[in-house]
Amino acid sequence: MVKAVILAAGRSSRLYPVTLEIPKCLLEIEKGKTIIEYQIETLRKCGIDDITVVTGYLKEKIKEKLGDSVKYKDFEDYAKYNNMHTLYSIKDKLDDDVVILFADVLLGKNLLEKCVKSDKDFCLLIHNKEILTDTMRVIIKDGGIVDIGSHVPVETADGNFIGIGKYSKEGIRKLIEEAGKMIDDSEHDNDYYTIPLINLSKENKIGFEFVGDDKWIEIDFLKDYHRAKDEVYPLIKD
Repeated sequence: MVKAVILAAGRSSRLYPVTLEIPKCLLEIEKGKTIIEYQIETLRKCGIDDITVVTGYLKEKIKEKLGDSVKYKDFEDYAKYNNMHTLYSIKDKLDDDVVILFADVLLGKNLLEKCVKSDKDFCLLIHNKEILTDTMRVIIKDGGIVDIGSHVPVETADGNFIGIGKYSKEGIRKLIEEAGKMIDDSEHDNDYYTIPLINLSKENKIGFEFVGDDKWIEIDFLKDYHRAKDEVYPLIKD
């Protein structure tokens, strides 16, 4: 069975003042449908019903909107840490194959299915049509990702991680174990959960699937939100 975890704890300060009173994942992409509702709908179309939303900032608004349609795990230290700590906080629930989504990414069913159906221990969705400056970049060597993060120079990057990956039961065990080695070091307070993958890549092939021509968008800034509503969502919705 494949589970899903949506990381929705952050404050999304780059979208202030829009997100001062509403979590980014609750922004509407069409009348009556929010970003996270579309993500959940798309996960269910891919056969995934066991969905946990990790909440923090304005968590009661997320719970009020989604009700009992999903499971929840609160991460109270969302203001202090980035999502490596967020993911580590639910380690006890990561006991099967799992798809992990950033709560601000829109993509269609076909692209999500490409990830869900992977039999690799690690499968990250990678955009390689152009190198983007506002999304985590990757270096690929010998068929695997060997570096990932905003520290990767645009000039040497082979693509961008779009914020969605699928991990086998063994893959997520290794990821959490590696994260556990970093979790108490304040140097890693602001790290994404992808940072442990860099260490894992020395002994494990960090697999991926290219996005290809499928449309997607990560919503970081107001311009992204407008583009998501006006250009991307009309092309990916069924």
